[in-house]
Amino acid sequence: MTRIRPAAVQGSFYPAGAEKLRDLLRECFNSSSLGPRGTRSLCPSLFGGMVPHAGYIYSGPCAAHFYSNLAPDIQRVILLGVNHQGRGARVALSPADCWQTPLGRVEIDQELGRWLQTQTGFIEYDEQPHLQEHSIEVQLPFLQSVLSDFTLLPLSLSYLSEEECAQLGQALARVYERATAAKRTVIIASSDLSHYLSPEETERLDRLALEPVLALDPSGLLKTVAEESISMCGVFPTAVFLFAAKALGAKQVRLLKHCHSGDAVPMKEVVGYASVTVEL
Repeated sequence: MTRIRPAAVQGSFYPAGAEKLRDLLRECFNSSSLGPRGTRSLCPSLFGGMVPHAGYIYSGPCAAHFYSNLAPDIQRVILLGVNHQGRGARVALSPADCWQTPLGRVEIDQELGRWLQTQTGFIEYDEQPHLQEHSIEVQLPFLQSVLSDFTLLPLSLSYLSEEECAQLGQALARVYERATAAKRTVIIASSDLSHYLSPEETERLDRLALEPVLALDPSGLLKTVAEESISMCGVFPTAVFLFAAKALGAKQVRLLKHCHSGDAVPMKEVVGYASVTVEL
């Protein structure tokens, strides 16, 4: 019997109907003043990157900048998400066979997940962190709109020490090398930046967080976020991603877009977003 993880945030973070969802995705990619305005910059050396995960009307155009860089021949996506609710295992693979969105089902790469689990001692299969979590789910319609056929390895993360981030990042680097030898693979970290601050303070703190990201410095990112009390919800997925990128000898980082929710809808307290790509 096929185990399906149903869409949890359709109708709230993005439309529940397939046609309305496609229309909104087209707006994010093509017509929004905050989006890439129809520009595709396919990058053959792309390893992955960081992308926001709020409601599409807020962060969708920013996310579209990242997804405009993905070549349609990518066949495997490793997606590092946030466990916002703190439920279940701290590092959790999904036991589902596929995830459902209004655009169809995405097959989970269970073979790759089982191999990843052998690389560290703290990865578990646990559906609880994934059931109501949006940080991975909201990326799927974007992926479905730009990739022709792909499998997904979703990994939910809550609190990790720096040592655990490094261990997991190095394990992901080994998994990436194994995966991409057979099928072209990318790793994506899902993260928003500062939460519910003035636009000015959001700009200041976001820039502090983005500086070590753009320097491929995961230890610096963890230190800066802790010392400056930056409410970057995906700091652990991003740090793990950066440790993986360093282990693989990443050479180039690009900030594609940095904005905040107030740029999309006027508000006094905003959430910061950025799309970043890393190339090998």
